[in-house]
Amino acid sequence: MKTPDKFRFSLQWGSESVEKVQAGEFLEGLGNRKSEFVVLAVTEYLAVHPDVMSVSQKPQIVVKPSFTQEQVKAIVLAVIEEKMSGMTSVIQDAGGAVGEPAVTETDIDEMLKNLDMFSK
Repeated sequence: MKTPDKFRFSLQWGSESVEKVQAGEFLEGLGNRKSEFVVLAVTEYLAVHPDVMSVSQKPQIVVKPSFTQEQVKAIVLAVIEEKMSGMTSVIQDAGGAVGEPAVTETDIDEMLKNLDMFSK
């Protein structure tokens, strides 16, 4: 909101991402100096992206996630493979025979495909 001698804004956002938590904690630490930092940050952003000042368009702000979908899939696959290898060694240590694994490569692929529902 603009008044005759200043601007006044109220901001809030959730804590569902690392970036939002980091930004919130940083601004909280600034105390009463938040306004000066926000002015500096917006000024620097506009210097790098002057096209957002175009009157004919509404600015498009795109937030990139911390991890890409491929990175998440790779992490999940690595954890599954680690757990599966641990299960095989436990069976061998117990003196049991190691047969076909209970989880197949196809099962893992199917599970990773189902992760798509979490990326939207």
